[in-house]
Amino acid sequence: AVEQAGGCRALTLHARAAVSIKQVNPRFDEGFNPDYDMDVDRERAERRKLKRQHQKELKGAVRELRKDNAFLAEEKAKQLKAQREARDQRGKAIETFLSQQQFQAKLGAGKKNSKGRKRK
Repeated sequence: AVEQAGGCRALTLHARAAVSIKQVNPRFDEGFNPDYDMDVDRERAERRKLKRQHQKELKGAVRELRKDNAFLAEEKAKQLKAQREARDQRGKAIETFLSQQQFQAKLGAGKKNSKGRKRK
């Protein structure tokens, strides 16, 4: 501590040596298998393994259902489009037929019939 003129010491914060961080060398296992559970309780390890397997299968099933739903929606859209096109085609055919009839009626309205009178 540093002495000052009045005989008092200056404040200092913990005059201890710094403690170094403990260094450890990592241990590598040459035959490491990520699928093998190192738990000593084999029953618990087996339950966890089955749970993971169940989750994987569940995700796969959900993925397949999504693909199926997308396919079904696409097929339904194709079917609706085909129905719409058929309906539009029928409508156009009817419209064409009616316009031809109207045209024929307008042409025939100005002509006289075989007796020389105008048609009403």
